[in-house]
Amino acid sequence: MGSFGFVEVESGAMNTSMENAKMSIQPLLTYDKIIYILSYLLTISIPICIFGIFTNIVNILVFYKMGFSSPTNISLFCLSIADLLTLCYSLVASFGNYPAFQNADLCFSMHDVSRVGAHVYYSSCAIGSWITAVINVERSVCVVFPMKVKQIFTRKTTARLIAGMVIYQIASGLPRSFGVRFAWIPSAVTNSTRISYVIFNPRLVSLSYLVSFSIPNLICFFVVVLGTIFLISKFKQSRQLRSTMSVTGKKSNEMSDKDVRLVRSMIFISALYIFGAAPNVLLYIVHSAYPSLHIDNPYLGYLHSLLLLATMVLQAASCSVNIFVYVRMGSNFKAKLREMFCCRSEDS
Repeated sequence: MGSFGFVEVESGAMNTSMENAKMSIQPLLTYDKIIYILSYLLTISIPICIFGIFTNIVNILVFYKMGFSSPTNISLFCLSIADLLTLCYSLVASFGNYPAFQNADLCFSMHDVSRVGAHVYYSSCAIGSWITAVINVERSVCVVFPMKVKQIFTRKTTARLIAGMVIYQIASGLPRSFGVRFAWIPSAVTNSTRISYVIFNPRLVSLSYLVSFSIPNLICFFVVVLGTIFLISKFKQSRQLRSTMSVTGKKSNEMSDKDVRLVRSMIFISALYIFGAAPNVLLYIVHSAYPSLHIDNPYLGYLHSLLLLATMVLQAASCSVNIFVYVRMGSNFKAKLREMFCCRSEDS
């Protein structure tokens, strides 16, 4: 046991800090190249995260003000919280991976600090995927069984589903904490000893990551993709039927105007989710087909880190712009937003 209660590195323990890896071969991307790319990538990421944190706080306040009278409001309120947590970690990781902070003469590695918080990031991303899939399925059921959807997706049912998702993510992600530890490691950059992030049970960490993030994210991604395709086809059919009915003068029994707006909003929300989640899904598929692509590989480690940060930036961008969909498609959301921030209602 070292000073301050941190353990010394044992033989066989794997030091996962990228800056301390002793590489015997030349990496695909050199350290200078990765620093050059990160400087531009993270300069874009930081303002996106700050903007997204602000917009999601606004979303949370507006949905809270609107109340939880409908399952959709509950789901979107929880989705905003999950997006907020995702963006908070993304902001910390952006600063942690920024070259100027990595090279700072500190007693700890900022890069390793960001890796510690990755557990929160993966859990919040997975919860956001779960919630998006639930909303997508709820809208699809509304199209197929418009008279029964309120009996299937009640407020209690939605709240229990989301609570179950949160419990599952905590339970499945907790084992990662038992596979890592902190240790005092000599730094090759600052020529001093740093508190670093050490994985001593990589199999446990990988299994927890697989169960808590990869598999749920993959399942939810394909559910949302299929649900979005279904909603788009039904939305087009509804518009064509409405055009036909308007010509003949008959009334259509298809979706009401409110349902059409909700379906359209769900299509845009799902499209944003697919935009942000697709890189993570593709990276997981590539990693499954080619396991050597991981952060501790001396040849592909820098490339893997760059791909992870690029997916994080896209995820942050998709989590930041939902407010524009809510304002454009939701009249109640727009009215509450004006009431809260303009100190007056829309009719006054």
